[in-house]
Amino acid sequence: MITNMFDELLKYKINGHFFFKKGNKVDKVGKNVPELPGVYYIIRLARGRVELVYIGKSGIITPGRNPKASLLKQTLIAQQEFLDLKMSKGDIDGLDIYWFVTMDATHIDLPAYVEGLILQTVYDAEGRLPEWNR
Repeated sequence: MITNMFDELLKYKINGHFFFKKGNKVDKVGKNVPELPGVYYIIRLARGRVELVYIGKSGIITPGRNPKASLLKQTLIAQQEFLDLKMSKGDIDGLDIYWFVTMDATHIDLPAYVEGLILQTVYDAEGRLPEWNR
């Protein structure tokens, strides 16, 4: 089910994921995340269930096509406090965080556009946004 929702992301060859557990530091477990614009989503693993809980983007594109502001790595590291809070409140075993570079030598897809496509696909399939996209 989740895989079909993210078919749009299959074309992005610079991608990856990391597993985040209570006590982890994003900059350590996500050390391979590049400083490039893109999108990411978070899967919560809790009580034997797997659930999409968040879809986000990073990188603001200026009129000259230059990305600025928070890029993937910086955006995810900035989420440390939020992720720690979520891990402490819920009965969460871990979070699987997937990231995709949407602007590189091959693709020039705006992160906000791709995020919107994925959010719309999820909304169409489930009739709601992911829990943390409120």
